[in-house]
Order: sequence, then structure tokens, then C-alpha cells
Amino acid sequence: MRRSLYLFSLIFTIGFLSCQQSSNINKDIKTITVSILPQKFIVTQISGEQVKINVLVPEDANHETYEPTAAQMVEVGNSQAYFSLGHLDFENSWLNKLHQSNPEMKIFDTSTGIDLIAAEEHEHGDHTHQSGIDPHIWLSVSAVRIQAENILEGLKVIDSVNGKYYEANYQKFMLTLDSLDAEIHRLFESIPSRSFMIYHPSLGYFARDYQLEQIAIEQEGKDPSPAYMKNLIDLAEAKNISTIFISSQFSKQSALTIAEQIHAKVEEFNPTAPDWINNMKSIAGKLAESTHETK
Repeated sequence: MRRSLYLFSLIFTIGFLSCQQSSNINKDIKTITVSILPQKFIVTQISGEQVKINVLVPEDANHETYEPTAAQMVEVGNSQAYFSLGHLDFENSWLNKLHQSNPEMKIFDTSTGIDLIAAEEHEHGDHTHQSGIDPHIWLSVSAVRIQAENILEGLKVIDSVNGKYYEANYQKFMLTLDSLDAEIHRLFESIPSRSFMIYHPSLGYFARDYQLEQIAIEQEGKDPSPAYMKNLIDLAEAKNISTIFISSQFSKQSALTIAEQIHAKVEEFNPTAPDWINNMKSIAGKLAESTHETK
């Protein structure tokens, strides 16, 4: 009987101490929130396992129109920091509300210092690009270099104790970005055409990095007018474009209809895939391959 009581007491004590240790560890872990999965990948390269990362927009959701759930609002309330993309419509609509729910949360705009691409202000479904800025900065190696530096500085603000650890990880990530950039540059060294056609213009920064021409089908956030459609068909013929690219979060129907009219195929890609590096390689590979195809 005494042995049983002893064992019970020992197990209880070990369990209690384990809970206490876990509690202490969790108190040291900072929680940050980001908008989309590629940001989580980028932050993790610098933070390692020193922070918990909360992502608001699911992979299959449209990052242009997403609205956070009540549960996500609570999760944001536990965050020490929010790393924003800076000009995403979703953030423009919700960031102030999220901050009101957690006034102590620090907000870091990771687009600071990036040479931003101006975009026409236009209606897009039930929202408007108020800022007139192309928000897709995560689809650019050169822009991610700057984002990473902003993330590093933000992490050092909320967790200065691990500052040197973050700096070491940041330097490693810079080497990875150098390698990725060189690999993509090689893909586009001898392509026969530098033009590509895309439904929603999300690859503007990518195109600028590698001296490509992005031709957007979407006109002021809507399907093209008959007159613009004729221009697109003429452009596709003149530039020998045989592929239309479309983001997986958007409806394919309009792109399929247009592709049929210009005798092109539709190639889908996911701009918010969680594995950012491999996704960038995949996008680059699809774009390079499309320039070698003929109609």
C-alpha cells in the first residue's frame, strides 16, 4: 500500500514538475502573427524554433479577400508582434482591428525599404486596391532579402536575448537567397521570349528581377473588355505566347475562356505555397518552359 502511494506521489510530482518546466519554456517563446504561409517560411529561416508563428490566411484561401475568424482574432490577441507585408488588401482592411484587439502588439512593416511597384487603383471583387501598390513582394528574391532584414530587426526588438542567434540565421538565409537567385537567373539566360501572360498580375516583382514582361489579362480588377481582349490576342500572336498563368486561389473559368480564344493553355501556380524556396523554383521553371513552347 505504501509502495503504491509512493509511486503515485512520484508520478504526480514528476508530472507536476514537467508541467512547470513546460510552462516556463512557453513563457520564453514569443508568439508572432503573419498574414500568409510564405512569410512563415521566411520568418522561420531567421527565428528557428525561438518563436511561435501564427498564420492568418490558409493556403487555399484568397489572400486578397480573406477575413479572419473569431478564433484567429483571439490568437492575434496573444501575439507580441505582427509582421505585415505592408500593402496587402487583407491587411489594409483588418490590421487596425487586429491591433485594437491587442494594443501591446508591435507591428513591423516588412515592405519598408523595398522599391515598390505602383499599380492602378482598381476594384477587385468586393474590395479596392486603395494604396495603388502591387502587394506581391514575397514573390521576389530581391524583395525578400529586404523583408528578411526587416524581420531580423523586428525579432531583435521583441527578443533581444536571442539577437545573435537571429543574426547568424539571417546570414545563412542570405547565402540561400544568393544561391536561389543565381539558379533562377540561369533559367532565363537564353530563353527565346521574355514575355508571359497572366490573369491576375501577381508576378510584377519577379518579372522586374529577371527582366521579364508581365502582360496582365485582368483589367482594372475585372475581365478584359472586348477591345482589350483583341489587343491581348494580337499580343499573344506577336509574342508567340502559348500559356496563360493563373493563381490557384482565383477562378479558372475566365482564364480558360480567354485561353481558348488565343489558342493557349492555362498553367496554374500557387503564390502562397508554404515551401517558399521550392515554389519560387517551380514558378521560375514554369515561366522559362513556357517561353520555349510554340503554338
